[in-house]
Amino acid sequence: MDSNLILNNENKTYAKKCLNEIVDMGLDFKLQENFREKYVSKDIIEKIFEMPVNTTKLEDIITFTKEQIIPYCSNFGTEKFMGFPDAGNSIAGISGAVLSDFLQQNLINSSFCAPIATYMEIAVIKWLREIVGYENIEINNIWDVGGIITYGGTGSNSIAMLLARENHRQNTMKNGVINPEEYKVVIPKGIGHYSIKSSLMWIGCGDNVIEVPTIDYRYNLKELRKVLLENKGKIMCVVAYVGDSRSMTIDNLEEICKIVKEIDSNIWLHADACHGFSLGFSEKLKSKILGIELFDSISTDPHKVLAVPYTVSALLLKNPEALKKVTTTSDLIMKEDYAFGQVTPFIGSKSWMSLKVWFAFQNIGKKGIGEIIEKRCEMAQYLKEILENRKEYIVLNDVDINSVMFMYVGNKNHITMTIDEINNINKQIKQRIDAEGIYFLHQFSINDDNKKISSNAILYPLRYMSGNNNITKESINNMLIYIDKIIKNLNKEKGE
Repeated sequence: MDSNLILNNENKTYAKKCLNEIVDMGLDFKLQENFREKYVSKDIIEKIFEMPVNTTKLEDIITFTKEQIIPYCSNFGTEKFMGFPDAGNSIAGISGAVLSDFLQQNLINSSFCAPIATYMEIAVIKWLREIVGYENIEINNIWDVGGIITYGGTGSNSIAMLLARENHRQNTMKNGVINPEEYKVVIPKGIGHYSIKSSLMWIGCGDNVIEVPTIDYRYNLKELRKVLLENKGKIMCVVAYVGDSRSMTIDNLEEICKIVKEIDSNIWLHADACHGFSLGFSEKLKSKILGIELFDSISTDPHKVLAVPYTVSALLLKNPEALKKVTTTSDLIMKEDYAFGQVTPFIGSKSWMSLKVWFAFQNIGKKGIGEIIEKRCEMAQYLKEILENRKEYIVLNDVDINSVMFMYVGNKNHITMTIDEINNINKQIKQRIDAEGIYFLHQFSINDDNKKISSNAILYPLRYMSGNNNITKESINNMLIYIDKIIKNLNKEKGE
């Protein structure tokens, strides 16, 4: 057998050489100019699917990856990636991600699996709780921490729904769901994240989501009150978005809490703040999320906003002891005071994901992170102002954070295209962008909630969102020049 397969003192120099090549390859990829070099071909897929039987030298694998894999990867780190949350380009965050795999700590148990990692994870949770305005108490065991680290926002939201279920009908974990139609969850219509509906089905509550109409991508509070009264006693949770995944609008948090608790104080209030919690780092912007601290649970995604690599999320709880409702006991999970495995549903062994967040926190600091978040919001406002001063485009949202939904309409002062024609040309713009692989903007369906184009129409806007602090005003200007060129070519092809 090749002596360079398993790390030991004899092959340390060889391992270091290979790892250095990997690091160089990763840096070159992160710093490349365009979003993607190539589309995946059938030939490369077939090559990937081949089962390796014999030993292959690591150097050959690295070369193959560099030449045949990386060109097909999407580069979130380029300044031309403007359609999704975060670039994951904190040097400290990347360093923590790499180191966590080397250290091989398992956050399921504390005493032997993660003796120091457990306390560092607790520190990260405490810092996040402080950012959203939750009170921290003295920590004597795992039920005093007031939060858990998960693999993503879907996991955090699912555990929040599990907690809401147990709060609604005690001992459902033991007895099972009886009459699932009495386990309803309220979400805002058209902007609710798929994880809520999915998690309800995963935990046995069925498809019992009630969608409440919205105004400007926020709950219609009058309709919310009406739904709560009509379904009194059957609603286990109301979900509000502190930056929904489409428009990134921040809802009226204090008003929602007031209405819900006035009608039924037992309803669990969950804030999906996977994006918006980041505003809590900024003294200038944190007033936008005022009221979030009133919610029973808050989901946060550092991998969406803190420049750290995928994946890491955190579910935070107003009342830390609520986790006792979903405690797991097993001889495999040590009944230790600080064993996170007791309070992390759906997760068994867990990597030290929070180490990259700890690294980034330490390196950038709360104030520095606040400045990063402020710049992201400033760049979005800059784009909004440009688009609003041009007759060809309409901005659909209020731009509460760093998302700008916009559409090409020809002339917004005199729109002659039908809704179908507007949607079609914006879809064509997106197709051209994707085909060339230079830039990336997001696109999805959404209601014209503020009637910018047509009342209750389903629209397919382009969406700018960036968590890359290398983006400048020049970057945004160049992106618009690029889109203008595509539109000019499309109109030329139509003979206009």
